[in-house]
Amino acid sequence: MREQYVSIIHQFDFFCTDEFNKTANQVLEDLAIDWEETHQSNKIILVLNKFVQWCLRDHPELTYYHGKYNHIKRKIGKKNPSTIKLYVNKIRQLLDDVWNVEVNVNKISRKIKIPKPEEEEPEAFTKKQMRVFLDSISNTKKLQFMVLKDTGMRIQELCQIRKKDVEIGGERIKITIQSRYTKTKRARICYITRETEPSFLRLYKNKEENELLFGTNEDSEIAKGAFQTSFAYYRDKIEKTHSEFGEKYQSNDRHKKTIHSIRSYTSTQCSIAIDETWGHEYIGHKKYLGQYIRNQDQFLEKFIRSENQLMIYDTSVIVDSDERVKKLEEEGEKTRQDMIVLTNVMNQLSSIKADNVKKELEIKELQEILANK
Repeated sequence: MREQYVSIIHQFDFFCTDEFNKTANQVLEDLAIDWEETHQSNKIILVLNKFVQWCLRDHPELTYYHGKYNHIKRKIGKKNPSTIKLYVNKIRQLLDDVWNVEVNVNKISRKIKIPKPEEEEPEAFTKKQMRVFLDSISNTKKLQFMVLKDTGMRIQELCQIRKKDVEIGGERIKITIQSRYTKTKRARICYITRETEPSFLRLYKNKEENELLFGTNEDSEIAKGAFQTSFAYYRDKIEKTHSEFGEKYQSNDRHKKTIHSIRSYTSTQCSIAIDETWGHEYIGHKKYLGQYIRNQDQFLEKFIRSENQLMIYDTSVIVDSDERVKKLEEEGEKTRQDMIVLTNVMNQLSSIKADNVKKELEIKELQEILANK
């Protein structure tokens, strides 16, 4: 949560400097003083409306650096209406919590004009794109994204997974996503594919029972931010050779490929393997929670049937049920029996041929004896 506030204040600070030549803190102080003197929220609403309009525009002249070593250069771009709504709500909360400025939420909703967002789902990675992405990232990061690909977890869920949430004794490695980790507040299970298993086990064996497997911070918001920054860095790098990674929606100027595209990949591949319901069910979409609860006992069997679709590097064929295994075994046994019969026939033919040759020699010898008499 603290990281979220820092990010929002960072954006608000750019706005205040650009619009008023003041820092965010100075502007908020001014608003608090005005409210204390007048008990009117008109000035607050005026500033927030200006902030909304500012966020809806690109600002290519404004740049900043971020990332672990502050080496990634970014320009201030226009924001999605959903993001702007979050900004406004957090600034209102900040005024309330820090300066005791009470602004009525309903009044904010009525007076501040934020356009409705145009819904655009993140575009799922294709198998080819998933391979390009995974081949382009460092080995230390690759496992994290391989696990996202296998499980369809949300980033914040992955950041909270601990060693104790993992079971390695079954047919596939099983991860239980605890209810307190999930957006829906319902626990669910997911699995690791065979191609990811060796790397996953190496990490697993080097962790303590209660240690985070992938999270870089106990604050999942901070860990989530690190993941998003990492993904954006690799996406921008890949865009130089694969332009589709840089494509954006015209409606909101957001990238078509986001970190959520990996989750969409998981759902899509599971849908191809079985059906659309399973695709939503496996990644824990809220609408399908009822079916998830009813069908938990079939999860492993369905996952194994989906595994070949999910995998990028291991392309071995996976049979999708015991019925097919049995059928293949029966066909194999029949072929083996046919080969035995064929071998016996060939042996018999060889024996007959040998006998015929022997008899021909005997007849020839008798003919020679008779000729000499």
